[in-house]
Amino acid sequence: MFLYSSREVSIIIPVRLMNIILIATECFPFAKATSLGDLVSLLAKGIEKDNHNVRIFMPRYGCIDPAGFQIERVPLELKVNLNGASISSSVFKGIMPNSLTSIFFIESQNHFSNSKEIYLSTVHQNETQNRNSFFCLATLETISRLKLNADIIHVFNPVCAQITKLLRSKDFEYSHLKKSKLIFTIQSLEELSGNNDNILLTKEAINYSDFITTVSKTFENELLSDTYNTGIADALIKKGEVFRGFLSSPDDEIYNPETDNELIQAYSKNYFSVGKRKCKEDLYNLLGLEKDLQIPLFGMITGLTENKELDILINIFPEIADLNLQFILWKKGEEETEEKLIRISRPYKNIKVCIGYDHNFAKKIHAALDFYIRPEEIQPCGNSILTAMKYGSIPVAFNSGAIKEIITDVDSSSNEPNGIVFNNHTKEDLLESIIRAIKYYKNKEKWTKLVKSAMSFDTSKLNTAKNYINCYEVAINAKKSQELPLSISSLGK
Repeated sequence: MFLYSSREVSIIIPVRLMNIILIATECFPFAKATSLGDLVSLLAKGIEKDNHNVRIFMPRYGCIDPAGFQIERVPLELKVNLNGASISSSVFKGIMPNSLTSIFFIESQNHFSNSKEIYLSTVHQNETQNRNSFFCLATLETISRLKLNADIIHVFNPVCAQITKLLRSKDFEYSHLKKSKLIFTIQSLEELSGNNDNILLTKEAINYSDFITTVSKTFENELLSDTYNTGIADALIKKGEVFRGFLSSPDDEIYNPETDNELIQAYSKNYFSVGKRKCKEDLYNLLGLEKDLQIPLFGMITGLTENKELDILINIFPEIADLNLQFILWKKGEEETEEKLIRISRPYKNIKVCIGYDHNFAKKIHAALDFYIRPEEIQPCGNSILTAMKYGSIPVAFNSGAIKEIITDVDSSSNEPNGIVFNNHTKEDLLESIIRAIKYYKNKEKWTKLVKSAMSFDTSKLNTAKNYINCYEVAINAKKSQELPLSISSLGK
């Protein structure tokens, strides 16, 4: 049941089971480069558990091995017209692990399967635009050819924003999708920064969509107030009651130090000392670092492609090197940035830069770290912070976006602090936060309490999948004639 209410009347409308299609560039475990991969996977599981029918569409990158995931080719050959050229496309189908959810992979030798990269570097901007356009066209063609019904079509970020425009075009040929309700999620601002094409696509998607979501309540407010000069605030304000931000929870079945087979030793919030110590020792062995288990281990995992978000950290490398700590930066991004980081870090024995990304190894890092640093000025999503906290890694982060909803600072008046924040985005404030972290690490009583508090953060209360399902229900039950005043107070506004 879902409740519509006005000042004078409340009407309960039964919600039927929905056919839902998620269209995204990532989905764990098939391909993941950002927190989007975890969100899509989590939503699919939650939607299925709520007895709705869900299907996922994503590209088949060269890193996705059909044999490894038991993916089979669908007997369907497509020709997609793009920029005056006819491009061949194949479709593969698989099943989400431990699930009945179908996932379809769009393949093209021109754009995806010839590359193992999920996102291309900025020097390949034209190719990025072409592959995005191809994916959107090929996905809708596949949905049509397979005659898949969709009450909800949910797309993520500017990459898939073109789908909303195609579905609402007067010339659109797939009439059976005309009544599908469109949901658009703004996951990050990285694709919008200085990219006028993506800004335009995002504004169009906002206008065409029946509901718009983003990844935290604070980020919702920041977008509405145009804190980051995105140029999309006016479009969001016009949508009014159909724009919401929700924190996304890490998947407890995947991120759980008590059951994680990737760890050398499991541990829990009540008995973590020995387990985290063993995990730290294991990571030192794997990375060839000097073992000193008495000093704190700081770290950061990032896939950022821009130098500017790392500059605040790089600029204090000399100061960090003088502190009694170890620091690991695991980076996947543009080659030029990677080489710069390695060169800058080389003189410092207690700073290690590692290049690449592997999901399972990332969990090993989280389990080994004492402190997890997130110095970015814009922090829409708290997924990485919540994941670190699950493994008892204390966050040190700039106080923006989702951070405001997750971290309670150790020096606040709260009886249950769970991290360290700095309020001015300067290298001086970041360094001061790191020094504060070392101070708390030396006080074993306070340190033990802090780790337990971080690991005790109840992500189940976030109800990520249920919040999105409620959005779908609002979109489906909204009357074009506006017969019923719409209230979505149950979504947490």
